[in-house]
Amino acid sequence: MTRLKTFAALFVLWAFQVSLFAHFRPFGVSADVMLVAALVGGIAGGGDYGARNGFAAGLLLDLVLPGPFGLAAGIYGAFGYLTGQFSRTVDSDDPRVMPTLIGVSAFFATLGYGFGLGVLGSEQFVAWGLVWTSFAVAIYSVPLALIVRSLYAWVLADPTAAPRTEPARSVVN
Repeated sequence: MTRLKTFAALFVLWAFQVSLFAHFRPFGVSADVMLVAALVGGIAGGGDYGARNGFAAGLLLDLVLPGPFGLAAGIYGAFGYLTGQFSRTVDSDDPRVMPTLIGVSAFFATLGYGFGLGVLGSEQFVAWGLVWTSFAVAIYSVPLALIVRSLYAWVLADPTAAPRTEPARSVVN
């Protein structure tokens, strides 16, 4: 059921990416909804889920991007994994962690995508404008992640899980 819900969520986000966010470009840069889906998936479901989710999100985006097929899938899968793994090492109860992690990850993922395009022959993407684009995508990603997080709370919810009746115990107690 989780795979079906993940596919439905990614398809809805992809539809928003190619319809609404492709034309809404404040400061000349559009928000990358599929990158946010990969990063939030990593935070919500862990590194392995973030890698699979990011790869699928990147493949959907590669269907409409003019660049080389598979580049977004590789970058988004890698950053979904890294974000998911790193989120397990920090205090997840702090409300500043998720926005900071999303912003920093989006910045470096956009830089990585631009450098990947440069390595594969699109030199116009490797310029100082790439830093501005990465910074703008990182700023746009933070408020967008709050919306996508609620979607992934629905995707990863387990209706069959029994409610806990006793308080959690640590290994030390």
